[in-house]
Amino acid sequence: MVLTVTLNPSVDRAVFIQQLKVGDTNRVVRTETDAGGKGVNLSRVLRELGGETVATGFLGGGAGAYICKVLDLQSVPHCFVEVAGNTRTNFSVEDEAQNPPTTFNERGPEVTDEDIHRLFDRVREYLPRITWLAMGGSLPPGASADIFRKLVELAHEHGIKALVDADGEAMKLAMLARPDFIKPNEKEASRLLDRELSGRNDSIEAAQELYRQLGGDGKVAVVSRGAGGAVLACGEGEFDGMTPNVEMRSTIGCGDSMLGGMLWAMGTGMSLEEAFRWGLASGAATAATDGTEIARRPVVEKLVPLARIERD
Repeated sequence: MVLTVTLNPSVDRAVFIQQLKVGDTNRVVRTETDAGGKGVNLSRVLRELGGETVATGFLGGGAGAYICKVLDLQSVPHCFVEVAGNTRTNFSVEDEAQNPPTTFNERGPEVTDEDIHRLFDRVREYLPRITWLAMGGSLPPGASADIFRKLVELAHEHGIKALVDADGEAMKLAMLARPDFIKPNEKEASRLLDRELSGRNDSIEAAQELYRQLGGDGKVAVVSRGAGGAVLACGEGEFDGMTPNVEMRSTIGCGDSMLGGMLWAMGTGMSLEEAFRWGLASGAATAATDGTEIARRPVVEKLVPLARIERD
């Protein structure tokens, strides 16, 4: 079972227009609202594929209640810590001219030391029942930058594998605890390594270096490249993956879906290469959906054979 930790989840609201006109009136074609946050999305994809998962983190107010409702409708178990503030709402504006979405992300509610202690207690309750602790996303006000590192260390103390998908100082500090699986995108990997990445070869070298920083054997480092696929470094070498060709409709949740597909496949006993194929297909399936929707299993299954992987 996978326990996901989302410290700063969100209600994601996507507004669709014909073409964004800055400084002018824009007519909305439609709006979509959904639950969001890296761990929340990961749990939803895992559950959609048939995996066992529980989602935890911080939630508060009416927005937090909405996220719980969405998870309940999808039969995703959850055990969030309730906080005093209201869970944030993130907005994205997507136009039919196929321009990249314009996003507006709120900071989120402030969490207290007591909230954080309760979260760690909640995680400890589940450690005897899980195989993976997956965490990521932004930090809410009040959370220290080393919180992911502490969660990774807690998981390792109990023999549990840890996955981290984050950015900035929180990710750099988490790397000190040597998580078992990381998945930065190219920009995040560039910040982790303090150098520019330009092209697939640079991404492959970055994945190799991050894999070495994790400690080698048994670790997995994936660098995602959006529509360009992803590269993976592990003890078996490097895998260069190309996503199935789909009509790109949204980028929201694609990386989380990739992780959900991979963890589900690994949990069924598939090889890492085959799990990578499921991850690529899951990310593409989400990219082919509108707005904040996530991958659906029938679509993922159709796309799996279309994902191409080469070994370097």
